Amino acid sequence: MAEYILVGGGGFARELYDWFTPSLTASGSRFIGYLDDGADPLRAYNHPLPQLGTIAGYKPSSPDHRLVMAIGSPAGKQKIVGLLGPEQFATLIHPTAWVSASSTIHQGAIVGVFADISANATVGEFATVNGYGSVGHDATLGPFATISGYVDLTGNSAVGKGSFVGSGARVLPHVHVGEHCTIGAGAVVVRSTQNNVTMYTPPARKL
Repeated sequence: MAEYILVGGGGFARELYDWFTPSLTASGSRFIGYLDDGADPLRAYNHPLPQLGTIAGYKPSSPDHRLVMAIGSPAGKQKIVGLLGPEQFATLIHPTAWVSASSTIHQGAIVGVFADISANATVGEFATVNGYGSVGHDATLGPFATISGYVDLTGNSAVGKGSFVGSGARVLPHVHVGEHCTIGAGAVVVRSTQNNVTMYTPPARKL
């Protein structure tokens, strides 16, 4: 029986616990706790998972233990993998996600509820596809990148390593977002970008 440990104690950790507990339980596996450098942040929510220690101080205690990346920040994910190494991390794909047989999902990735990973799409190492996110045909989500809920990476688009795409944004066909970029919620990316770019659209205004 595999035993999973969430790495991170924020809101995304709580979401992952809720999303994946039923399917893990059905397969005879379970979450046994979480790691965070704070002082038991899940206690404020009366969460059932215990804090097992800090991230930096983690030492494997069983070959059945698998780590789950429960942090959405691309920079945070890279830092954690630098500390702990990639080998202990699991890849989790929610059973409600639609994943094409021709797609490729690399180690450490998280694919959330009702996500769509389409034909010949690629999800890189430690990339995160949040709930209802879509990676279209022949599209690429780079290593450590994160797309938030309801993001649409359309066909043949790409999001580079370590980039973050906010809720409801869309990257149009054949458009490539560079590495370590931030795309704001609701933005529509119509042209390819360089690396280290922040793009957003104006927020809603009262008429």
